[in-house]
Formats: sequence, C-alpha cells, structure tokens
Amino acid sequence: MQKLKLEHFKIIQSDGFKKVELISIKDFIKLTELLKQNIVFVKETNESELINRDFLMIHDGIEYKISGKTFQNIDDYEDASDKGFENPEEYYKAKQGGYVDYKEYIEFKSSGISDRNAFKKAQKLGFTDNYEDFKSKLDKYNKIIPEDFDISNYDNATKLYLYAVNGGFKDFGDFSKAFFFGFSNKITADEAKQMGFTYGREFEEAISLGFENIREFQEARHLKIKNKAEYNQFNFFRSYNKKNYGFDGIQLIEALKQCENCKKISLKKLKEIIETEKEKYKINIDENGNKILPEWYLCKLTSDEQIANFLYENEDIKDYGFYDPDGDYFEISLINTSTIYIDGSNVAFSSMQRTANIRPYYANIIALAKQLKQMRYKNIEVIVDASLCKIVEDVHLIHSLKKEVSYVEAPAKTSADEYLIENVKKNKCFLISNDTFRDWKMKDAWIAENIDDYRIPFVKNTDGSYSLPALEAKNR
Repeated sequence: MQKLKLEHFKIIQSDGFKKVELISIKDFIKLTELLKQNIVFVKETNESELINRDFLMIHDGIEYKISGKTFQNIDDYEDASDKGFENPEEYYKAKQGGYVDYKEYIEFKSSGISDRNAFKKAQKLGFTDNYEDFKSKLDKYNKIIPEDFDISNYDNATKLYLYAVNGGFKDFGDFSKAFFFGFSNKITADEAKQMGFTYGREFEEAISLGFENIREFQEARHLKIKNKAEYNQFNFFRSYNKKNYGFDGIQLIEALKQCENCKKISLKKLKEIIETEKEKYKINIDENGNKILPEWYLCKLTSDEQIANFLYENEDIKDYGFYDPDGDYFEISLINTSTIYIDGSNVAFSSMQRTANIRPYYANIIALAKQLKQMRYKNIEVIVDASLCKIVEDVHLIHSLKKEVSYVEAPAKTSADEYLIENVKKNKCFLISNDTFRDWKMKDAWIAENIDDYRIPFVKNTDGSYSLPALEAKNR
C-alpha cells in the first residue's frame, strides 16, 4: 500500500476548523492549488489612510484566510514573498524603482547614493558581485594598497564604483588589478608601468624624490641616496670617472678649470681647495651633529703624497696645467680654444707624396684654414719665416690667404719655430704642425713637458682635405 503524502501548513489559529488562518502566503497559494480553488475573496479594512486586506478562500464550509497586510492583491503578495519583501510599502517602492529583489533594494537604500544609474552601473560592471571579496582582501594587501584608502568611506559597492570611476577605471576587474598594486588612478598606474614600476607606493615615493624610472630609484636606494638631486651629483662623478679617480680628484680638476690662467697654486692651497669642494657634498649628519660625506662619495686624495702624485701623473689634469714637484705648486696652463696657430711653412710644404722636390703652396694653408673655420675656429693665425713668400709656387694667392687668416712673419733674427713656441707658451693655444720640435725639447723643460699637449699633427688626404683626429678628439 502506497503511503499517503502529507502536506504541512502553518496556521495562526482555527475556530473548530470552521475558520483557519494561515501564516505563509506560499502555504496559502499551495492550499488553493491542492483544493483546486480559483476564487479568492478580499476583505478590506480601513485603518487611518491605509487599507488592510485579508485574502479568503471557502472550501467545504471552511474559511481559509491569510492577512494580506496592505498588499493590493494576492499576486503582489506572492511576488513580494518570492523576492524577499515582507513590508508592502518597501515592495511597492522597489517595484516602482525597478529593483530586482529586496537585497538590491536594501543595498541601494543603504548606499546613501541618490543616483540610481550609478547603482545599476555598479551592478553591471562587477562591483556589486565582487564587493565582499574585495573587502576580504584588504587586510592581506594592507601594506600595498593606496595609503589614503579607508573602507569605512566606501561601505557599499556603489560608493566603491564611484571611487573607481573617478580614478578612470572602466570596470571592477580593471580597478581591482591596479588597486591591489597600490594605484587609485588609472593614469598614474599606466604612467608607473611605462616607467617600470610595479607598486604604487614605490612609484609615489620615487616621483616625490624626483626620479624618472625604476632603475634610477632602485640604484639610489641601494646607495642610500636620498633624492634625484643627490643622484645627479653621484651620476656626474660616475660619468666623469672613466679612469677610477676619487671623487675628490674630480672635484679638484673641476676647481682648477675655474682658476686664473698662469696662476701658481701651492700644495697647501690645493688641499684647502679639495676640502672646500668636499664641503658642498656633506649632506649627511652623523650622531654628533657633524656634517659628513655620503657613503657613495669616494675619497682618494687624503694625504700630501696622494695629491702630489695625482697632480703629477694624471693625464687629464695636464689639460689645465702642470705640477712642479720641486716647488710644490701647480701652475694653471689652460689651453686657449678661441685662437689656433698654424705652422705656415710646415703646412705649405704638406703633400700627399713624400719626395725631395716638394714645393710649398699657399693653397695648402688656405684649404686648412677653411676647414678650421668649418670647425668653428674664428681666430686663425699663420706664423711663417719671412722667406716663405719667396719660394711658394702660388705667391699670387697671398691676398686670398690673408683674407682667411692672420698672416704673421716671425721677427728678424727669430725663426718661425722659435716664434711659434713663444706664442704657444704664452697664449696656450693649439698649434697645427707635424714638426715634433725635438731639438727644442732638449733646450726647454716646459716644451719637453707640454708641447705635445698643444701640438696637433695632420694628414693631407687625396682630395686635398686634412685629417686632424687629435683636434677632433679635443673638441668632443
């Protein structure tokens, strides 16, 4: 025998089962279906301005009733129950506003947002569905997310959506991906990515300190450099320091560049210059309150001997003068780059072929002078023996030559070589000549020590132009 299936219905009261009042609208609807009743009576009662309704059904002399509160009809009551509404007033407001169910209605109502479009977009773009998961991640990523973010200001999905939209994000996925790396603004996130940064806090710190990319910032942090200005100072020394000089040596060279030409500076004064220059970089404070150099600053000139050796042996410093170890002084001897001398006879005799019958030509000097002008030398002085004009093959070009250069003949009883050397020694100018001045080096210690720093050798090319690699190197 098949067991009879029983249906259970919760009731409030019964009057000898002549009147039965049910609790649930769902039970009431189910009962009408079981009893195959399609007629429901409505009993209205006015209370103040509201109309309360009871829904009734009669079957076999028994009255079945459910309180309909202020629902307008039983269909609305059933729909409200299905959507989670218990309060008829809330149900009709939600229905008028187009809300899907009670949860959605309450979320909007509690959001404090009057813009329903924003609420709907928060739903559409994933903020509503992902809001709880978003909150659960905040503690885990607390040290990464934007420092000024306070979840209490965004206690619902709509507020979080507006926060993201104001930051330029298109949807929750776009926002979440940037936010949990510390970015509250899409433009900033994209800029940081282009500059190589992954995390927002790191990017903000780097920008506040003036850095322009992750490489610079990380290197500076490793070197305990505080900001971009200090990093630029370090970078200056590094770019200069191709020969592993100490930074104090580089500062000394830079200081000597500014000194008056031909000035003699004692070793004691040089030490004072070094200390004065180092003071500019004492940007840190020790535990006693004294200014100290940063850790990255490399010192190599800490004794008289080290300074003297640096001045005497360093090739770069010879561009600015020379050190006399006997007198313990450094004489400034800066090369004058505004004027350039030409060994007239040496260039006039220049030829692509080495033969015993080479003749001098003014045209050679003219070609060289024009080339020097293209290299932006304006003051070009040609020094020659008085006899040159008597042996050149193209003496008629003398006027053309004098338009290009300052043409100077050595004084009587003075050779052109001697006059050239005197002028170079006095004015510290470059001299274009293939003469090595070997004999003169044996006579004069200054010439032996310095002339090769001023002399520019040349090669005449097959097209008549001149190669001056030493001068090109000095002009870089």
